[in-house]
Amino acid sequence: MVEYIEICKNDYNVFHELANAYYREGEDEKTPQDEIDAFIRFMFDKVVNNEINGFFAKEESGYIGFALWAIDTEDFAFREIPGFGTILEIGLLPSCRASGIGKEFVSFIEKCLTSKNVKQCYVSAYGPAQEFWMRCGYVVNGKKANNGLPIMIKTIQ
Repeated sequence: MVEYIEICKNDYNVFHELANAYYREGEDEKTPQDEIDAFIRFMFDKVVNNEINGFFAKEESGYIGFALWAIDTEDFAFREIPGFGTILEIGLLPSCRASGIGKEFVSFIEKCLTSKNVKQCYVSAYGPAQEFWMRCGYVVNGKKANNGLPIMIKTIQ
């Protein structure tokens, strides 16, 4: 059974370990480690300062993933579609992928967003991740995010 635990200020080492494993794969595998470390610290600080929300996924054996999400407002640093929720990152250890845990984690985040009266959510995803998001009900809306990736949206009400 997976438990979802809010990321707290004392959780940097766990967050770094999970995020580093996630970012070392795919498009970031050739990025210098100091750049990855700086980005992980940047995102962790956003969570600690309540600018974005973060949760760990944990099984009996230990932490298996993390997710970062927010509500897109005028002062949101990654602003794309004001009023929508956005899932910024979701990363699971490779051993936990293709098990349904990722979809369950997305559902958990969507419930967090709907509890804050958010009715629509978006993600920006590249390549293989797009297939995952489509399986979660997200559709490409034809626009690109500031990072150049396609925006995918879903009604979550």
